[in-house]
Amino acid sequence: MSRLRAPTPLRVLVLETLRALGLERPVKAASLEGLWPEVVGREIGMRTRPGSLSRGRLTVLVTDSIWLQQLTMLKPRLIEALNRRLGEPLVQDLFFRVETFAPVPPPPEAPPSPPAEPPPQVVLDAYLSPVEGLPCESVLARILRRALAR
Repeated sequence: MSRLRAPTPLRVLVLETLRALGLERPVKAASLEGLWPEVVGREIGMRTRPGSLSRGRLTVLVTDSIWLQQLTMLKPRLIEALNRRLGEPLVQDLFFRVETFAPVPPPPEAPPSPPAEPPPQVVLDAYLSPVEGLPCESVLARILRRALAR
Protein backbone atom coordinates (compact mmCIF):
# COMPACT_ATOMS: atom_id res chain seq x y z
CA MET A 1 0.00 0.00 0.00
CA SER A 2 1.42 3.41 -0.93
CA ARG A 3 1.48 6.29 1.47
CA LEU A 4 -0.37 9.47 0.66
CA ARG A 5 1.83 12.49 0.31
CA ALA A 6 1.01 15.72 2.03
CA PRO A 7 -0.47 18.28 -0.38
CA THR A 8 2.05 20.61 -1.96
CA PRO A 9 1.39 24.27 -1.13
CA LEU A 10 0.12 26.28 -4.08
CA ARG A 11 2.96 28.79 -3.63
CA VAL A 12 5.49 26.00 -4.25
CA LEU A 13 3.61 24.72 -7.30
CA VAL A 14 3.44 28.21 -8.84
CA LEU A 15 7.16 28.81 -8.27
CA GLU A 16 8.06 25.41 -9.77
CA THR A 17 5.84 26.08 -12.80
CA LEU A 18 7.36 29.53 -13.36
CA ARG A 19 10.84 28.04 -13.10
CA ALA A 20 9.99 25.22 -15.54
CA LEU A 21 8.61 27.73 -18.06
CA GLY A 22 11.60 30.03 -17.68
CA LEU A 23 9.42 32.82 -16.32
CA GLU A 24 10.79 33.17 -12.79
CA ARG A 25 13.18 36.03 -13.63
CA PRO A 26 10.70 37.97 -15.82
CA VAL A 27 8.10 37.78 -13.04
CA LYS A 28 10.64 39.08 -10.53
CA ALA A 29 11.57 41.87 -12.94
CA ALA A 30 7.91 42.79 -13.29
CA SER A 31 7.60 42.95 -9.50
CA LEU A 32 10.17 45.78 -9.40
CA GLU A 33 7.50 48.44 -9.86
CA GLY A 34 5.64 47.31 -6.77
CA LEU A 35 8.81 46.83 -4.73
CA TRP A 36 10.44 50.10 -5.76
CA PRO A 37 8.92 52.48 -3.16
CA GLU A 38 9.48 49.94 -0.40
CA VAL A 39 13.14 49.43 -1.32
CA VAL A 40 14.15 53.03 -2.03
CA GLY A 41 12.04 54.73 0.62
CA ARG A 42 9.31 57.32 0.59
CA GLU A 43 11.35 60.38 -0.44
CA ILE A 44 13.04 58.74 -3.43
CA GLY A 45 9.93 56.76 -4.34
CA MET A 46 7.94 59.97 -4.77
CA ARG A 47 10.41 61.31 -7.34
CA THR A 48 11.32 58.19 -9.30
CA ARG A 49 9.78 55.31 -11.20
CA PRO A 50 11.40 52.06 -12.27
CA GLY A 51 11.39 51.64 -16.02
CA SER A 52 12.49 48.67 -18.07
CA LEU A 53 14.98 46.01 -17.03
CA SER A 54 17.14 44.74 -19.86
CA ARG A 55 20.24 42.57 -19.52
CA GLY A 56 20.55 43.45 -15.84
CA ARG A 57 20.28 47.19 -16.43
CA LEU A 58 17.29 48.91 -14.81
CA THR A 59 16.26 52.25 -16.25
CA VAL A 60 14.99 54.58 -13.54
CA LEU A 61 12.92 57.62 -14.45
CA VAL A 62 13.71 60.66 -12.28
CA THR A 63 11.75 63.92 -11.95
CA ASP A 64 14.77 66.26 -12.22
CA SER A 65 18.52 66.44 -12.69
CA ILE A 66 19.23 67.25 -9.05
CA TRP A 67 17.69 63.95 -7.96
CA LEU A 68 19.44 62.19 -10.84
CA GLN A 69 22.80 63.32 -9.47
CA GLN A 70 21.91 62.33 -5.90
CA LEU A 71 20.76 58.89 -7.03
CA THR A 72 23.90 58.36 -9.08
CA MET A 73 25.89 58.61 -5.86
CA LEU A 74 23.53 56.10 -4.20
CA LYS A 75 23.66 53.64 -7.09
CA PRO A 76 25.68 50.85 -5.37
CA ARG A 77 23.43 50.91 -2.29
CA LEU A 78 20.26 50.92 -4.39
CA ILE A 79 21.44 47.96 -6.48
CA GLU A 80 22.32 46.02 -3.33
CA ALA A 81 18.96 46.78 -1.70
CA LEU A 82 17.01 45.82 -4.83
CA ASN A 83 18.83 42.53 -5.27
CA ARG A 84 18.51 41.70 -1.59
CA ARG A 85 14.75 42.22 -1.84
CA LEU A 86 14.49 40.26 -5.10
CA GLY A 87 16.49 37.38 -3.64
CA GLU A 88 18.99 37.23 -6.50
CA PRO A 89 21.34 39.57 -8.38
CA LEU A 90 18.85 40.53 -11.07
CA VAL A 91 19.87 44.22 -11.23
CA GLN A 92 23.50 44.78 -12.24
CA ASP A 93 23.31 48.47 -13.12
CA LEU A 94 20.99 51.45 -12.84
CA PHE A 95 20.57 53.99 -15.62
CA PHE A 96 18.90 57.22 -14.49
CA ARG A 97 16.95 59.29 -16.99
CA VAL A 98 15.15 62.59 -16.37
CA GLU A 99 11.55 62.37 -17.45
CA THR A 100 8.60 64.59 -16.67
CA PHE A 101 5.89 62.89 -14.69
CA ALA A 102 3.72 63.85 -11.78
CA PRO A 103 5.46 62.93 -8.54
CA VAL A 104 3.79 60.12 -6.68
CA PRO A 105 1.82 61.57 -3.79
CA PRO A 106 2.87 60.28 -0.41
CA PRO A 107 0.68 57.54 0.99
CA PRO A 108 -2.07 58.88 3.21
CA GLU A 109 -1.13 59.11 6.81
CA ALA A 110 -3.01 56.95 9.26
CA PRO A 111 -6.14 58.66 10.48
CA PRO A 112 -5.71 60.25 13.88
CA SER A 113 -6.76 58.04 16.72
CA PRO A 114 -10.04 58.99 18.27
CA PRO A 115 -9.74 61.20 21.31
CA ALA A 116 -9.68 59.39 24.60
CA GLU A 117 -13.00 59.29 26.37
CA PRO A 118 -13.20 61.69 29.28
CA PRO A 119 -13.47 60.17 32.73
CA PRO A 120 -17.05 59.36 33.80
CA GLN A 121 -17.03 62.09 36.44
CA VAL A 122 -16.26 64.75 33.81
CA VAL A 123 -19.14 63.48 31.65
CA LEU A 124 -21.44 63.42 34.68
CA ASP A 125 -20.50 66.97 35.66
CA ALA A 126 -21.12 68.20 32.10
CA TYR A 127 -24.64 66.70 32.08
CA LEU A 128 -25.46 67.97 35.56
CA SER A 129 -24.19 71.53 35.17
CA PRO A 130 -27.48 72.88 33.66
CA VAL A 131 -29.50 71.52 36.62
CA GLU A 132 -27.02 72.41 39.35
CA GLY A 133 -28.79 73.38 42.56
CA LEU A 134 -32.24 72.26 41.33
CA PRO A 135 -34.20 69.59 43.25
CA CYS A 136 -33.91 67.10 40.35
CA GLU A 137 -30.08 67.19 40.39
CA SER A 138 -29.65 64.25 42.81
CA VAL A 139 -32.16 62.02 40.97
CA LEU A 140 -30.62 62.82 37.58
CA ALA A 141 -27.12 62.18 39.00
CA ARG A 142 -28.18 58.67 40.19
CA ILE A 143 -29.68 57.84 36.77
CA LEU A 144 -26.60 59.08 34.92
CA ARG A 145 -24.19 57.18 37.20
CA ARG A 146 -26.07 53.93 36.46
CA ALA A 147 -26.03 54.65 32.71
CA LEU A 148 -22.31 55.48 32.72
CA ALA A 149 -21.50 52.35 34.72
CA ARG A 150 -22.75 50.12 31.87
